[in-house]
Amino acid sequence: MTAFTAWLDESGSNQVADPGTYILSAAICEPHHVSATREAIGELLLSKGGKLHWRDEGRRRQELIARTIASLRVEHLVVVRSNATIARPERQRRLCVERMIPELVAMGVGAAVFESRGLKDDRRDRRTLDHLRQKRIIASSLRIDHVGGRTEPMLWIADACCGAITQLRCGDGYHHSLIESKVTIINIT
Repeated sequence: MTAFTAWLDESGSNQVADPGTYILSAAICEPHHVSATREAIGELLLSKGGKLHWRDEGRRRQELIARTIASLRVEHLVVVRSNATIARPERQRRLCVERMIPELVAMGVGAAVFESRGLKDDRRDRRTLDHLRQKRIIASSLRIDHVGGRTEPMLWIADACCGAITQLRCGDGYHHSLIESKVTIINIT
């Protein structure tokens, strides 16, 4: 069996319309579809050397991005933590990662690639993985890596999914409706 790879990105939701909400999205793809997927999403980039970022795009571009993602051989797993007691973003992230990793392992994911947030923050993700292993929540050989957001178009897909989920949570489900059949959402508190 060929292991899947997941590319993960996170976002805080709209803090006015959806306060205290943190979203972690994984774009999951089989190895033999990665090259074509990267190429398809890379073609949407307007400026060379930049990255595709949902929040920087207008509504028409967001629709194009969502329709492109819907056409790709990628599944999405999203963990949403929403709590009236607003926690620090690092705690929000840790709780989402703790829920995401076992789900990815159960799906047959062998590698999880996070957008790098710097050495200190990347170490936190690795400690969370080590914690899950020590507690025997996962026993797999899942490996995690961190890469720069500008260098990995697969991360742009996870970012766009976060954006569509944020819009959905704030009352605009249009873009989510375009990718909904490929998205599984897990809500935690």
